Amino acid sequence: MAKKDKEDDEFRPSGTIAVLTIFVITLIAIWATIYMILVRQGGTL
Repeated sequence: MAKKDKEDDEFRPSGTIAVLTIFVITLIAIWATIYMILVRQGGTL
């Protein structure tokens, strides 16, 4: 049982980290695109 507990402590959710990283990068890219469109049009809200 001790070996199983040690494996649980060392678990790294690498898939979840990868999905979150892709999500954050996509969110930043969308935000930057919209921001640049607004700046190009000279619009201030």
